[in-house]
Amino acid sequence: MGGVPHGEGWEQVTALTGRERAAAEVGRVRAQLGAVSGLGADEVEWRVGASLFHQGLASRLISPVLAAGLCHGVGLRPDLFLFEPERSGAWELRTAQLGAEPLSRDPLEVAAWLEQTVVEGVLSGVEETLTGIGRVSPGLLRGNTGAALAGAARALGGARRERRAGAEEVVRVLTGRRTLEGTGSHTGVDRAGLAVFRRTTCCLCYRLPGGGLCGDCALRRPPGAR
Repeated sequence: MGGVPHGEGWEQVTALTGRERAAAEVGRVRAQLGAVSGLGADEVEWRVGASLFHQGLASRLISPVLAAGLCHGVGLRPDLFLFEPERSGAWELRTAQLGAEPLSRDPLEVAAWLEQTVVEGVLSGVEETLTGIGRVSPGLLRGNTGAALAGAARALGGARRERRAGAEEVVRVLTGRRTLEGTGSHTGVDRAGLAVFRRTTCCLCYRLPGGGLCGDCALRRPPGAR
């Protein structure tokens, strides 16, 4: 497997393990959140911006890697994903990867690839950088990764029913391993037959005006609780 030189203005996502790049992205997210919620960027807590930046990155890395593995039997390398630091619009990723390592589509093999390349690869470096810059909990960031994985599996299972069981098994496998152990678990299924995930931490979205609680938030009361 190899990569190609990326175009002008694009960088590999591994650049986000650098303090300057990570801080810039958190600042961008704080400005966006402030604009939506009627606050100034400086009024959005740094840890809230860091958490939501991290969760967005985790989702964008996990989703294509999970789908490529389960649906096509290939291993995408997230370290070769590219982003545009000076973009004017929404976050977009592309890849510099030329060839992909074959995977068996077995959930255990796909889970191992995700753990190696995404969870312990790109994301662990970004998490270390964020916790080194400001006050954001490593456990919260790990929870974001677990939630992003569950969300990606749910989206894939909804779109590709034949891959639903495999996607949900990847979640069960990874949340049972050291890297994501304790971040959350499936608590049942909804009316569409999709597994429902409940995380054990909160992404802090509720700390924004009108932010509320996410559907998988640990702060939500279980159904039927008083």
